[in-house]
Amino acid sequence: MSEAKISSPWFTNYGLPINKSVRIFAFPFSGAGPVVYQRWAKQLEQQGIELLGVQLPGRESRYKEKLIIDLKDLIQELATEIQLLPDKECVFFGHSLGALIAFELCRELRRRGAPTPKHLVLSAFRSPSMPNPNAELHNLDDKTLIQRMREYGGTPEAILSNPEFMAIFIPVLRADFKLFETYQYTQEPPLNCPITMLCGQDDRIVKPEYIVGWKDQSTLPVKTILFSGGHFFLEPHKQDVLRLLKDICQQHNLR
Repeated sequence: MSEAKISSPWFTNYGLPINKSVRIFAFPFSGAGPVVYQRWAKQLEQQGIELLGVQLPGRESRYKEKLIIDLKDLIQELATEIQLLPDKECVFFGHSLGALIAFELCRELRRRGAPTPKHLVLSAFRSPSMPNPNAELHNLDDKTLIQRMREYGGTPEAILSNPEFMAIFIPVLRADFKLFETYQYTQEPPLNCPITMLCGQDDRIVKPEYIVGWKDQSTLPVKTILFSGGHFFLEPHKQDVLRLLKDICQQHNLR
């Protein structure tokens, strides 16, 4: 029987049927919520794949909740919530901060002896063992932070130049930037699932050479795919990424 929705506030199925046999968890980038994957979910649902957007506190339907600024706390809560869902074979997809969350969540699930994803698809995040090569953003004053976001691209000017919206958006950005800028990698055995890394050829934030170290994070193949564009290459290459996700599900017989 299909259910109308996922009961946990941490995940959304966008009101789509959830009786599919395979599930993709999609982790958004800094400042974003699961709405960024809504169109993905609708398209994948037509191909028999369920996509659940991950909903962190402090944004969209959870905007009244306190933002989490410690990655360890976030991972602990996410791991507990994901274990409450009915077991299904799954794939994790994450972009930028979402890639780090997906990776650390996979490691936490392994520590707990819980089921782990069959495949990690991680986009636009440096090798976790590599120190952050960029200047910290979460301590910048508002004006400088907005200018830095303008330089990075990916955020419409209509948003950046709207003081009322930015008053809401900046605290979320700061919290998310702090999550990965204060991240401390701890050495653990490599994962036992394949990893596919996605990167923009012209990404100034996560340069292609920054992702080389991911090869040490799995005992199984780690593949890298380069796309034209910068840090926010996903939107112009959406169809390519969706085909990739579908192919990965088929490769693991998750259909």
